[in-house]
Amino acid sequence: MFTKRSIPVFILLSIVTCGIYLLVWYWQTMSELYRAGGKSLGNLEPVVQFILLFFYVGGVFFALNADDNLNAVREQRGLPRQDNKVLYLVLEILGFGLITCALVQNEMNKLAE
Repeated sequence: MFTKRSIPVFILLSIVTCGIYLLVWYWQTMSELYRAGGKSLGNLEPVVQFILLFFYVGGVFFALNADDNLNAVREQRGLPRQDNKVLYLVLEILGFGLITCALVQNEMNKLAE
C-alpha cells in the first residue's frame, strides 16, 4: 500500500537536489495517501494539491490531508487514530515543511509493515 522510504536518504536527496526530490516525493506521497485513504480536504485531487505547493497554502493542505488519510488507513486496519494535525500545521506554518514530510514518511513506513 505505502512505499517504505529511508528518511535520512529522503532528507539528504531533498537537500542535495535543491528540493527537486522533495517535489517528486510530494507527488508520490500525495497520490499514495489519496489512493489508500480516499480523503481530501475540500475535494482537492492530488494534482491540485501539488500545484498549491508552489503557493504557501500547499503545505497546509498537504499536512491536513496526510493526517486524515493516515487515520483512514489506521481505521481500515483496526488501529487507533492519532491526531497529528496540530503538530503538522505548526511545523508547516513555521517553515519546517521538511520535518513534516519526514514525520509523515515515518508514519507511512510504520503502516507499510
